[in-house]
Amino acid sequence: MVSAAKISIVIRSLERGGTETHLLRTLPAIAGSDFDIEVFCFERPGELAEKMQEAGVNVVTPPVSGWLRHIPLVFKPLTTAWTCLFFLYYLYSENPRIVHFFLPAAYLLLGPVSLLHSSKKVMSRRSLNRYLAKYPKWVRKTEQFLHGKMSLILANSNAVVEELIHTEGVPREKLRLIYNGVLGFAEAGRSMDGAVREELAIAKEATVFLFVANLLPYKGGLDLIEACCLLGAPTVKGQDWSLIIVGDNRAGMQQEMEQLADQYSIRSCLHFVGKQTSIDKYLVAADVGVLVSHEEGFSNFILEGMSAGIPMVVSDVGGNPEAVLDGRTGLVVVPRKPEKLAEAMAYLMENREVATKMGLAGQDRARESFSIQQSVNGYRQVYHSLKK
Repeated sequence: MVSAAKISIVIRSLERGGTETHLLRTLPAIAGSDFDIEVFCFERPGELAEKMQEAGVNVVTPPVSGWLRHIPLVFKPLTTAWTCLFFLYYLYSENPRIVHFFLPAAYLLLGPVSLLHSSKKVMSRRSLNRYLAKYPKWVRKTEQFLHGKMSLILANSNAVVEELIHTEGVPREKLRLIYNGVLGFAEAGRSMDGAVREELAIAKEATVFLFVANLLPYKGGLDLIEACCLLGAPTVKGQDWSLIIVGDNRAGMQQEMEQLADQYSIRSCLHFVGKQTSIDKYLVAADVGVLVSHEEGFSNFILEGMSAGIPMVVSDVGGNPEAVLDGRTGLVVVPRKPEKLAEAMAYLMENREVATKMGLAGQDRARESFSIQQSVNGYRQVYHSLKK
């Protein structure tokens, strides 16, 4: 009997985020008789680690890593050295056939260490490379060096593929495209219809916009509030609107967003509900989804909104226009232009039948083109090609 190929997924942690949620959805379905998958979290397990374990995928973290996070900054080089040494020990003790890096921190820190082991190497790029702008030039050079050592590089949108080719010099034959996948929206969620509106005191006839993203500057939260200011405070029954904002206020942006809303007397229309383990009840309450990032790889929220049957208004960046077909499943707007965003939001608010048709078309598109199974099949094909 042929043994399963050991695959090590390397990531900082399984704290809740787009990439981490994607892994939780896909890895258990990939694991099986062909592949023995394990997640190596180099910093800490994270809140999704227990669910990953329950789904049958083991999670490994360097010993005492949690304690090391809290030592003074002056000792940071020692903790980095310990992480690298343990990872090298892990590679030789577990001897994975394939090592697969997710997110820049894992790639930049442990990618070089992995070169001391004979495993096949894979990196997943899940965003455009704007994040490199905040790092010194040697970081970009390190990434490009590592690109040359990878067996394959995976992208989650055509926009990322093209950037890797034309900006970072990765040969097209080394690249593979695997879109994010979404679970079909459970109809059981419809039982929550009305619960959120009642909880947040939102009128039944109001148009509810939903924004799901951690409140970071590049996610465009301030652009969205400016657009809402242009919509103005609701004054006519039937033209009421509300905005539900789901996301971790890790950068303190909520205060800026609230202050701007206060200036235009629309604060009462905004509902900040913080970080959530599930957004199903908010999808049920929503009429329109909005994602206005300044940069994006391929958003899980867009797919979740489409799967739930709501039209999406998205900025024309990264993989957004690959998911949302402008005028068919939603509207694609110029990024960093609140006035254009406001126009799109007002159009869907005033044309409910059009919005409903777009939402249903998006639901069909999510089911046909962006299922979890297509993601799983993509990874399995990649891993099969490298296990020989």
